[in-house]
Formats: sequence, structure tokens, C-alpha cells
Amino acid sequence: MEVWKLTGIVLVIVIMASMVTGWSKAEEAGDIIVFTNVNVIPMDEERVLSDQTVIIRDGRINKVGSTSLIKVPSGAIEIDGTGQYLIPALSDMHVHMIGLDYNLLFPPQAQFTAEDLDYNKILFPYVANGVAIVATMTALEDQLTLRDQIAQGEVLGPRLILNRMIDAPEKAFPEPVAVWVDDAASARQAVLDAKEAGYDGIKAYGFLNRESYDSILATAKEVGLPVNGHIPVELSVEHVLEAGQNHIVHVEEVTRVAQGDFSPERIDYFAGIIAASDTWVSPTLVTTRKILALFDDPEKEFARPEMRYAQHPMEQAFMSFLLNRYMSMPEEHRQGIRDGFEQFGLPLTRALLDKGVKMLTGTDTGLPALVSGFALHDELEELVAAGLTPYQALRASTTNPFEFLGELEEAGTIEVGKLANLVLLEANPLENISNTQRIAGVMIQNRWLSKVEIKAGMDEVVAYFDSFK
Repeated sequence: MEVWKLTGIVLVIVIMASMVTGWSKAEEAGDIIVFTNVNVIPMDEERVLSDQTVIIRDGRINKVGSTSLIKVPSGAIEIDGTGQYLIPALSDMHVHMIGLDYNLLFPPQAQFTAEDLDYNKILFPYVANGVAIVATMTALEDQLTLRDQIAQGEVLGPRLILNRMIDAPEKAFPEPVAVWVDDAASARQAVLDAKEAGYDGIKAYGFLNRESYDSILATAKEVGLPVNGHIPVELSVEHVLEAGQNHIVHVEEVTRVAQGDFSPERIDYFAGIIAASDTWVSPTLVTTRKILALFDDPEKEFARPEMRYAQHPMEQAFMSFLLNRYMSMPEEHRQGIRDGFEQFGLPLTRALLDKGVKMLTGTDTGLPALVSGFALHDELEELVAAGLTPYQALRASTTNPFEFLGELEEAGTIEVGKLANLVLLEANPLENISNTQRIAGVMIQNRWLSKVEIKAGMDEVVAYFDSFK
């Protein structure tokens, strides 16, 4: 476990006798919330419905129609959306969240307890950025309880989709962050244990041998768990697709398999075979873009304003550990990452779209200088820069996640009967995808948070992190 030891770092941690666990709640006045005079982007197709009233009862959309035809119910909370745009909430389908198992990064005398993890603060940057679902790819045991607390309204945060990571022994992540397997029997048991514990899916990591990988896929299919993750270095793209992996979480995985052949023919080939499968892809372009930026100027990246919202000592320790690995890469390796990204990863992303591959938005948040919620907006911009339209990028973050989860009848578009996790924007994101960052308010867990309340909540996040200094 030597790679997980942080040397030369003195950690001074002040454990507070009494932690503040509240958050700045929106005013709660009844069960009816109404948006009036708002432009609705329903995301069922590329269109804008002007001057609409949207009525929400008990967390679901009750009515959508012209403001001139719909009466606001008595006693409702009314939000004037004049000149603003209402979209479904966003999703980040690839994140890494801190939890008690991250104590592996700390000496015994400096480790954290459950009381030191105020998830109302830790998760609030997702809420503030309009992110209502996150899929964790290194889900931890204590997050099973957290998932239920969020679902029950005890913690304000995005819905958690928890994927248990499985990998070969002593390759990357240590146990218990990952489960180590080296043959079919141990791989099968790892999947069965994940199912019994209540995880939502499996993440297959990159060092699995073929025997273990095939056992994971077969067992997961047997018990009804989706498999997300990498393309193991011992396997081909073709093998992963034939095995039925549900979700490839980086286009860089395909770039690696391309082995330097970045020709248009090779790009077309891989896009074609993925399109012929049922496998989804989250490009996670922002991950590679951030790594390249760190190569160029790490101080600049860690000085970005949003970094103030990623200051929990556990987050900082994990980022420091990975940054040391990034910065130790030789120059030829760095250039290989740059060439692969620009010459293969970006054009492959556009080719996947052109071939009809279904996409999700993911960011790898938790890695160095990738901040909860903020990174998702960066990924949307990366997707548009790669050739997607703003509507296609939004679709990957609003509607597609629910199709992937088999829940499109429940959420993902603004339609009567669907869950009302919504984001109110000050400008049209279909005209400029960066407008997703101009948030006027967020509706999540049947709670409305105005821009003022979001600002107050983010100030509390900063104060919480400052308490550890």
C-alpha cells in the first residue's frame, strides 16, 4: 500500500466538538410551487415553450401550459420566471466521493469520524450547480446509508447511484475502496456481495484479467446489476462490447486501445462497433482536459475560484496523491496523452454521436482540480466544443441518464407526472451552453432554492471547510 502513503505532509486537523449540520433552507410554505411566465425547455425535443406556467405538487409536475390559461393555486409559492428558462436538472454519471474509507490517506491520529463529514455541506456544490443525480464509481459502505438519507430528505443532496469498484489486487485503489479479485470465483463473489449489500451497480476497473472480468459480467447480468467502467488493459474494445458492459466511462479508454493509430478510418471503426452494441459512453473529456492543464500550470488550476468548494482535508489529500502521480509522468507520456486527446478522443466523441451512440455526462469529479458540480458545466462545454449541439449535450445530462436507468417515465423531461428536479436559468442554454452556469434557482427534493439562498449555502460550505484549518 506504499502508493497510498502521503509522506512529508503534516496534517493539522481540528475536530470540532459540535458540528453545524444545517443548511440554508428555502422557505417551505405548503406543497405547491409554481413557475409563471417562464420559458420551458422540456427536453423531449429541441424546442422552447414560451410564457409557460408550471405547477408542482408534492415534488411532481402537475400542470404545464400557457400562463394566460393556467391559474396559480391559492397559497402556492410563486416564482416569476419572466425572461428565464426552465430545464430538467443535470446529472454527473461519474464522480468519486469522500467517505470514511478515505482514512487510508491519513495516519491513525489524524483520521476522521462520521461526525467530521457534514454531507449537507459536502454535497451542496452539486445542488448549487443544478446537479440532481451523481453516480459514484468508487462507492463506499457508508455511502449506502447516505444514499438512503438523501432519498428520505434527511440530507439535501443529489440522488446517489452507487457503483462498487472491482479490480485486480494491488494495482490501483486499495481495499476497501476497491474489491480485489484474481479469478472467476472471487469475482463472482464480489458481485454477489455488492448485490446483497445494496449497491446499484459495478465498476469494472482497468487491471482485471479476462477470467475475472467475464465472471463479473456474467454474474452481474444474473443478479441484475449494470456494469460500468474501463476497458481492462488485457482486453479489447470488441470483447467488452460482446460481454455486454453497460457503460464505458472514458473515451480515453478507446484511445489507449487505438495504440497510436489515430486515423479517420480507425475512429470510424471504433465508433461503428460501439454504435452496433447496447453500450453507453460518457466521454469525460473534462478529465483529460484538466490533466493537460495541470501539466501546463498546476498552480493556476488550483487557484480557480471554484476550488474554494473542494477544501475538505479528505478531498485535498486525494487530489494531492493523484497530482503527484500526474506530475511524475515523463514528458513523452504527457505528450502522448495530449496527442491522443486532440487527435483521437475529441473526433471520436463526435463520431460516436454521428453513429447514434447514446451518451451520458460524467466528469471524474474528485480528481485534482475537478470540483463537484462545476466540473459538470465544464464537461457540457467540452462536449459542445467536440461537435455536439447544446441540445445534444444537455440531453446527455438531463434525459439520457433516466433512459440509461430505465426510468424515463419518471423523470428527465418537463412533462406532467414527472419528478420536478429543475434548474431555472437566466439565459437560453440552447443558444450558448455556458448559460447553464447562469443559475437563478434550483428545485430539488421538492425544495426551491433561490439564487440568494444558493449563495448563502455556498458561503456556509466555505465556512465549514475553513473550520478544518
